[in-house]
Amino acid sequence: MKHLKFVKIGMVLVSFLLVAAIAIAGGLPDEWTEINPAGFEFNGLTPACSDAPGTTNDEFSFFVKGGKRNNLVIFFQGGGACWDYINCVAAPTYTQEQKEVLEMFTDDMAGYGIFDQTKKENPFKDWGFVYVPYCTGDLFWGANDANYYGVNIKHRGFVNFQAVLAYLESNTNYPGKIFVTGSSAGSYGATLTYPYIKEAFKWSNVYLLGDAGAGVLGGTFPTEGILNWDVQMPDWIFPNGYDPSLTMPVVYSAIAAQYPWSQLAQYTTAFDGTQIFFYNVMLNIDNPNVWYDITPEVAGTWHYTMKNYAQYTAATSPNYRYYIGEGTVHTILMSPKFYTEDSAGGKSFVEWVDEMIKTPKKWESVGDENFLP
Repeated sequence: MKHLKFVKIGMVLVSFLLVAAIAIAGGLPDEWTEINPAGFEFNGLTPACSDAPGTTNDEFSFFVKGGKRNNLVIFFQGGGACWDYINCVAAPTYTQEQKEVLEMFTDDMAGYGIFDQTKKENPFKDWGFVYVPYCTGDLFWGANDANYYGVNIKHRGFVNFQAVLAYLESNTNYPGKIFVTGSSAGSYGATLTYPYIKEAFKWSNVYLLGDAGAGVLGGTFPTEGILNWDVQMPDWIFPNGYDPSLTMPVVYSAIAAQYPWSQLAQYTTAFDGTQIFFYNVMLNIDNPNVWYDITPEVAGTWHYTMKNYAQYTAATSPNYRYYIGEGTVHTILMSPKFYTEDSAGGKSFVEWVDEMIKTPKKWESVGDENFLP
């Protein structure tokens, strides 16, 4: 019996030392810092922006800052998408190179939504942050250099993400909570990279919130255009890789089923103008002259499909919720609106996000019966 007692004590001591070793293995810098992942490769590709004609720099970097709490927000930037010569080269509908963003980062980030450390009601006050810029046109899903009639576009969004993940695995104090999120194109990036982050940090509570990325698709995009990206799917959830039948509600439901103890969510406004625009681009990829001519039929189809997607995902996934706000405004997470939005049945959005993290038993979907045309 004494032997067993000492074995148990030894196991506890080893576990304690292991946790302690993890806790002091590294840490993010105290101030916003730009990280250049030079030397990193994934499938023979290095991190890069699109290198589209007219751009001056294809370098990719990302930005990190530690917090007072050992929790972490991983934020994916938005910036459109492209999948054809017309909207990748001739009439670009995406951010083609990394913009200068370091100057926007300050200690308090006042006015920048979830980044605003001056707001005591901010659920992420004193958390660490990772800001992942977007410049590849592929929703952070791609690992391919596509040739569009002689013009090479580097769809390396997933390569860039893998460089970020490798850095975090080596430089974080194993966060207690990780909030994976992004706006617009970054919403989709957050969704498909979430499983990789969860697997890398198995003992962290990892949350997912997609901001303004309902995934209403049309035209030949899901069957042809998206193939230019070589979409990288987590094969332990999607063993057959990308398939055109994998709509966003199917993707969310599969991820929710894989990680049933995690909370997953989406936000959108009822008639998000930018999402409706991209839906119209998909329907009319060969005719840029009508991209901005949004008909009531197109807006209505997008709206009802978005609602059906959200309701389907909620019905099939007990750990998923949605928030549908009024209006046409695109994205919320980096806006003061993060603290003022309460159009969905009077439920405050910031309170809703706080419930997602702290009291999920109180957390409910809101807005599904509102804002009919």
